[in-house]
Order: sequence, then C-alpha cells, then structure tokens
Amino acid sequence: MPLLFRFNRYLQRIFFVLVILAGLYGWNYATTHWTFDLSLFDITRFTGQTDWMETIAAFLEQAIQLFLALTSQ
Repeated sequence: MPLLFRFNRYLQRIFFVLVILAGLYGWNYATTHWTFDLSLFDITRFTGQTDWMETIAAFLEQAIQLFLALTSQ
C-alpha cells in the first residue's frame, strides 16, 4: 500500500503558481523565438472528391515538414 504524504496547502499553491508561471514563460519564449510560415499548410489541392485517408496522410506529412522546419536552424 503506498504511503500518502500530507502537504501543506500553501506549498501546493506555491507549486501551482510556479507551474503556471513556467507555462507562461514557455509560451512567451515560444512565441518570441519560434516563427514559422503558415504557407507550409497547403490545402488548395484538397477537393470534395479527395479520399479521407489521403487527406489524413497529407496533413500528417505537412505536420512532419512543419516539425522539421521548426527544429532545424
């Protein structure tokens, strides 16, 4: 049976605030340092006759290309 430890509520609140602040800092860092071209997502070739499996494959391929563009410098 696992041991349960009681923590002080103030300590939990401090950790919660630290997690929120770290998330906001990460969001700020990401928006200021990472920019990408939205034209990487080319959806002009999709029509109403496109197969759904091809559509999913195309979106995944473009997501991989976006990931490669974001991680390479």
